[in-house]
Amino acid sequence: MKILSIKIFIIFMFISGILLLDIFNIKWENYRDISVIHIFISIILTILFIIPFVNKHTYKYIVIEKVRDNNGWLAGILLLSITISGFYLFFIGNRGGDLLGIVAFNLHLYGSLAFAISLIIHINKRVFTNSIVSIFLLMGISQEQLYSIEFTKLKTETNENIYHNKDWTNSTKCKSCHSEIFNQWANSNHKNLVESNPYYMVLEGLAGEIEGDDFRQWCMGCHNPSGLTTGLRKSGHAMDGNTLKELIFEKDGQTLVKDFKKHGPTRLEEGVGCIACHRITKADSFGNASYTLELNNRKKYHFEDSYSELGQYIGEKLINANPTIHKQSYSKEIYKKSSYCASCHDESSPITGKKIVSTFKEWEQSPYNNPKDSKKHKDCIDCHMTYLENGKFSPKSGYSTDGGQLKKDIKVHYFSGSNHFLSGLKSKENEDQTLQLLKTAAKLDVDIKDNKVYVGVKNIGAGHHLPTGVADFRELWLDITLKDSTGKVILSSGKLKDDGDLKEDARLFRKVFGDKNGTPVGLLFWKYEKLLSDTRIPAGNRRVEVYDIDKNLSYPLNITVKLNFRIYPQWITNAVAKMFPALPSPPVVELNKIEKTFK
Repeated sequence: MKILSIKIFIIFMFISGILLLDIFNIKWENYRDISVIHIFISIILTILFIIPFVNKHTYKYIVIEKVRDNNGWLAGILLLSITISGFYLFFIGNRGGDLLGIVAFNLHLYGSLAFAISLIIHINKRVFTNSIVSIFLLMGISQEQLYSIEFTKLKTETNENIYHNKDWTNSTKCKSCHSEIFNQWANSNHKNLVESNPYYMVLEGLAGEIEGDDFRQWCMGCHNPSGLTTGLRKSGHAMDGNTLKELIFEKDGQTLVKDFKKHGPTRLEEGVGCIACHRITKADSFGNASYTLELNNRKKYHFEDSYSELGQYIGEKLINANPTIHKQSYSKEIYKKSSYCASCHDESSPITGKKIVSTFKEWEQSPYNNPKDSKKHKDCIDCHMTYLENGKFSPKSGYSTDGGQLKKDIKVHYFSGSNHFLSGLKSKENEDQTLQLLKTAAKLDVDIKDNKVYVGVKNIGAGHHLPTGVADFRELWLDITLKDSTGKVILSSGKLKDDGDLKEDARLFRKVFGDKNGTPVGLLFWKYEKLLSDTRIPAGNRRVEVYDIDKNLSYPLNITVKLNFRIYPQWITNAVAKMFPALPSPPVVELNKIEKTFK
């Protein structure tokens, strides 16, 4: 009777494993149930029944009765192999890049079939050879399985309370398998868009005070999607008791990691987290959060959203054992397209309808939007998610998944753009990547003739206007010093005043927004109705600034021209620092420099 039970157990394990093959196209809800049953019942049966039985059986026939049966030896070796490989797949996983994981997967798959055959032969039961061959052929079919998923649309600018916080997932959960990517993101500006970004918090607060709290939703659609979609109408500050937590300098998402350990995976987080980006299923180029966010209608593994540490551990192991569905849930072709980024990086005023930010439209009209020529075409991620080394794009080989496949061009998650300052307070590596990108953007040239200085600035690297984004706040300007043969300064422009603000003679590349009366709107950028000036440089274009100088000068003339950049003007930082006294002032960064002598 006991031997019969063992046989039944083995058949049960074998059949449940066979049902996990993609060829049966079992619905995900049933598939994940079978997966859990196969894994846990197999572990229990192996430990409690099969191993003790095999030990007794082996001792009886090999040690006592001295039986030598090659099929028995083969069955024993195969049983040991599939047991070890099964434990490896559950506790370690098969993420695609680990040779042992690949070997374990194939050994467990094909070894199980070979074990069943050898066991049947061992107990002298007849088999149908053709059936066995057929099963082998079926097992050889590709393990890739395509699922047809229907999604419901969600526009995050709606006023409905669509989700509960349990529908979101703390990004720390992703760290266990994507540790390097997590740290890159945790120190990036995509993560630090709300609480740890004092500029944003001041401006959202200002918008709420002037336009009413409901107006904050316009900001939150891109800066705080988890808060907006769970019914929050304003972004809050992280508190430690009654004290405001200082997150400006926090590295590697330390508070987020602590929240995960204390509260589990469903603690809401600030900024744009892993789920916020990787569960966007549709994105339009209209801006103002014109994306479809789908959190629930996806295939989940058992214990994936567990609150307990044991449940989280088991859920992680189930994903690692067969991560195909996980990859399909969080990776879409749309992520490679520039329109994906446009859903937030184009922006219109909800009051006036005027375009405040047109980064995508600028790219769309640039020479980089050239899909017919792959050598010239560049999408957003080609610049903003590609590793830089020594000032050049140097696609980085590495692993997006710990133990996964080695990729020749891993898309880094520093999200290098223009704001080196805030990410630099957390990580010098993040700051360095952004500074390298900034320094690829422009080239300077200078000439002197007819009592004039001509300074050319060409946008050679940015796939959009230079600068872009909130170009009404960015400071990109020329710093010029011209000296005659005696060392006397005969032209000086673009210097800082004692209070840190730029002098009025500085030649800036920027936009200036005005209200309906033509008065600059300053911080109230959403009130923009009239464009007062736009001196930015489109992609591939060159702008020339002309300076008058005296006629009778003592040659040779020595000129130094710098292209300087500051992420925020000093007056804005001063205003923000009143609310966040720990905030340091952003430095002036020299993006390019040219020195020349004219005889």
